Amino acid sequence: MLLFTRISMKFIKGENMHSNFSEETIEEVRNANDIVQVVSEYVKLEKKGRNFFGLCPFHSEKTPSFSVAPGKQIYYCFGCGKGGNVVHFIMEIEKVEFVDAIRQLAERARISLSEGNDVEEIKKEKRRKGIIKLNTEAAKYFFANLQKAPNKGMDFVKKRGLSPQIIKRFGLGYSSDEWDALYKYLIAKGFAEDDIQESGMILTNKKGGYYDRFRGRFIFPIFDVAGKVIAFGGRVLDDSMPKYMNSPEHLGFSKSRNLYGLNFAKKSGGKQLIIVEGYMDVISLHQFGITNVVASLGTALTEGQGRLLKRYCEEVVIAYDADTAGQAATMRGMDILDNIGCPLKILRVPAGKDPDEYIRAQGVESFSKLIKHADSLVDYKISSLRMQIKTESVESKIMFLNKVADILSKVGNLVEREMYVKKICEEYRITNEALNTEIFKRTKPKGTYRKRKDISEEKFEKELKNDNDDKLIKTEKLLLAFLCVDNSTYKIVERRIKCEDFTDDINKNAAKYVFGRLSANKDVFPADLLEKVDSSSIQEYAAIFEKNCEFEDSIKAVEDILSTIENIKLDSRKNSILDMLAGKVPMDNDVQVLMKELKELISKKQNI
Repeated sequence: MLLFTRISMKFIKGENMHSNFSEETIEEVRNANDIVQVVSEYVKLEKKGRNFFGLCPFHSEKTPSFSVAPGKQIYYCFGCGKGGNVVHFIMEIEKVEFVDAIRQLAERARISLSEGNDVEEIKKEKRRKGIIKLNTEAAKYFFANLQKAPNKGMDFVKKRGLSPQIIKRFGLGYSSDEWDALYKYLIAKGFAEDDIQESGMILTNKKGGYYDRFRGRFIFPIFDVAGKVIAFGGRVLDDSMPKYMNSPEHLGFSKSRNLYGLNFAKKSGGKQLIIVEGYMDVISLHQFGITNVVASLGTALTEGQGRLLKRYCEEVVIAYDADTAGQAATMRGMDILDNIGCPLKILRVPAGKDPDEYIRAQGVESFSKLIKHADSLVDYKISSLRMQIKTESVESKIMFLNKVADILSKVGNLVEREMYVKKICEEYRITNEALNTEIFKRTKPKGTYRKRKDISEEKFEKELKNDNDDKLIKTEKLLLAFLCVDNSTYKIVERRIKCEDFTDDINKNAAKYVFGRLSANKDVFPADLLEKVDSSSIQEYAAIFEKNCEFEDSIKAVEDILSTIENIKLDSRKNSILDMLAGKVPMDNDVQVLMKELKELISKKQNI
């Protein structure tokens, strides 16, 4: 049973309880620290389905009931009821205040914090902004260079068939073969030599002078998610090596926490993001109207980039090159995304081509079909096994089926697993029992895990009836929590309930935060809401996220929750009117008006 507790006046008044840091800083630190990795440093975790389980570090137990949900970035103990996001975990486990927890997590992620009157931190922030300004000016310089045709950069544009619109959208540019043209340009614009060097735009020669890093290259400005120029990528226009070169990491740029094209892809409006390997893959797909696409920045996909992807979509499609290196990158990317609980599919690009080559040769319709028929994670792994193991002998079939059992043992959804078992068994003429036995050997837990309850709308409503006094407050909390789990349902919610309709100041303030972000087309996640509520509500919300927020039909679920809220309010007013008519409490209107209102209330209830 969830308990309603008093929230401090700070939250009710909407004050910032964490004024030492900006909301952007707190969000950056939280996103850079995956909760599974952080908790794993204190608790031995084992994956069971989508979540990880272990013995709770906050109370004594022999049966693991401590759950960590990578998809929601929260933890919750079904035993003692403690829960929260990664910041709350550090506060609880290390017995520190919020500010110290942020500092610890920032240090862990190597993030420089700017707080209070720290002179050094203020200087760093000023330099970071200076580098961003410098990069913006450099991007303008490269863009202008490309327009001065004829040049090698424009030859590349014509060869790839890039339109003027796409060049402008991505700010594409060209750097000539001159040794220090950009350096001289930036100095003339008033930028300090130290800032130019720190940005990575120049390198030191043997004589102590400087030369441009990106000489003789086609330039791809790299934007952060907010659209600021944080770095550059450069491609050679001949056969020299390295073919691609990126800016080095600096105060304003971290490869592992950014994705090329995300500033555009987040506006695509879909629930799916496609991740490709190269800049030109992103640009070509954009030119053909496919805008929900991003690329990793010259490195294999990192966990930080995986969490960033998950923040902006419900499903990732990996569309790496079809060559050997691309397939190896696909396998690494799959494991990273799967481990953080991100639904994914794998797109196979035929004939050894990359997405850029394929879409230019075959067109958008053909590429869209590839997206539509992308393999699920399990299908891709089994298909890859088939290519590796030729099942021509009994021994090879046994090896193949054992590896299939390894794959299926990690499928948390039992219905999905059973469908694959049936399909494989029919194909290889073995019994379901045989394969299921091998799977069970791999899934049998070392200890007995507490089974998580699957609470449906009906069960939740039944739970509410046990506590009539605050069932409305709890249902409103469920609505807010569900919005954080599925942002797409906000369009339904906003038509039927406003912030001021919520029962108490606590729920009203939470609603203002959630509704405010969603109405501004900004995402809001479970971990975000937990950051905004008072400590006495954190565990309550964590419990709701873990117990009550999984429904097969999101639209039906949110409509049922809204109907429950409306019904509770109507029942409350109906009972009040009946009490007044029975003389139990003073009437707030005359009998005829109350009778009319009662009739209208009954009619409304029948229509809900």
